[in-house]
Amino acid sequence: MIDRREFLKMAACLSVSFGISNFPTVISAALKKIDYKTVPRLIYLQGQSCTGCSISLLQAESPNAVSMITRYSKLSFHADLSATSGKQALNLIEEYIAGRAGEYFLAFEGAIPWGMPEACVIGKRPLDHYLTAAAKTMSGAVAIGTCATYGGIPAAEGNLTDAVSLKEFYKRKKLNPLLIDIPGCSVHPDWVWKTIIHLVQVGLPELINGRPKSFFHRKVHEICPRYHDFQQEIFAQSLGQKGCLFKLGCLGPDTHADCPTRWWNGGQTWCIGANAPCIGCASPMFASKKNFPFYRSFEKAVLRTSEGNK
Repeated sequence: MIDRREFLKMAACLSVSFGISNFPTVISAALKKIDYKTVPRLIYLQGQSCTGCSISLLQAESPNAVSMITRYSKLSFHADLSATSGKQALNLIEEYIAGRAGEYFLAFEGAIPWGMPEACVIGKRPLDHYLTAAAKTMSGAVAIGTCATYGGIPAAEGNLTDAVSLKEFYKRKKLNPLLIDIPGCSVHPDWVWKTIIHLVQVGLPELINGRPKSFFHRKVHEICPRYHDFQQEIFAQSLGQKGCLFKLGCLGPDTHADCPTRWWNGGQTWCIGANAPCIGCASPMFASKKNFPFYRSFEKAVLRTSEGNK
């Protein structure tokens, strides 16, 4: 026997599940036919970041992170995971970036210090050098996390480095490589690994404003199991209460992501499931303004952000 609230929650999740695209099915088929010998290499570089996205990627399940790194992709370099270091690591990066080591995709985490290149250096060269050179040799790039896709916390108003996203960096450099944005702070491992598998084995997934449509085509608010509470104006008045969290500053109405149906931590929970408002970590406006707190009380109207109809 389940109560009305639990029934509505189940119904919302099922209706969304039946409405999603066949992207997961495509991925399952792609995983079965992957030939390790033909999988391009991944070079994973980091800019201004906390490494949180890398940590999140290691929580992947079905397949797990080890399988993703060693079987379904060829992760040739990652500063935190690679056994190689020092001059050997620098030589490895240089070989790929120069186009001498074969086909590769660039995975990039963090923002780029456009106004202070010396703030982010690999060896004795600024990150700027490697990203500019990679645009001419890589098969494509995946911007991982909100810092890489929108600038995130490093690019917050008042920062001293004039931090920018990977897309903005290439725009200023007048370069136009294939680029896929996967926002989130931190990013969900499914969003990244399944996009990479699709990109390598199937081809470019359908994108909406640079993001994989399968994960980011609907707002959190639209598929939230508490949407019914919003319609009935049943609002939580404090953290921990049941009801829609809109009046506690939930940014679900302004954030595109499938968190309500994907869940986090191995499918155990997610922000609103833990009675915490969505803070819009996958939104372009995340952490961008000084006067934009992550948590607010008793909102009067939906916040107008640059997310708009994207």
